[in-house]
Amino acid sequence: MLRDWSDVYSVGIPEIDEQHQGFFAASHRLYEQILDRDAKQGVQEALAFMRHYADSHFQAEEAFMRQHDYPALKAHQALHAAFFARLDALAEDLATFGPSPDLADRALDLTQDWLVEHIADEDVLYALHARSQTADA
Repeated sequence: MLRDWSDVYSVGIPEIDEQHQGFFAASHRLYEQILDRDAKQGVQEALAFMRHYADSHFQAEEAFMRQHDYPALKAHQALHAAFFARLDALAEDLATFGPSPDLADRALDLTQDWLVEHIADEDVLYALHARSQTADA
């Protein structure tokens, strides 16, 4: 099921929240392109955009974590690397098998479900860490 951005997903850091909103929009576009079976080029473009967007977003997150001396930075970076590995596997399957409803569902699972879980389980932790540093200062 496609999910739209909601303030429920906010980590309270405007730059990161804005990027997460863009991630939601990119996942919608990828899903819709995969379902359009005649739009293989569009799917490839959506996957490329998703990779670029994720790379840019993850760099911003990791810079924020370094700035706030987040102790779990390495573990968080490993999660980002795992996301890219899954995205690459999805791209390989697209190249091998072409667009399909199954591939669209996998893309949705990878992008939206991963994003929601990642925000709720991981991103909120570095946001809380940064806020605790500000409160201690």
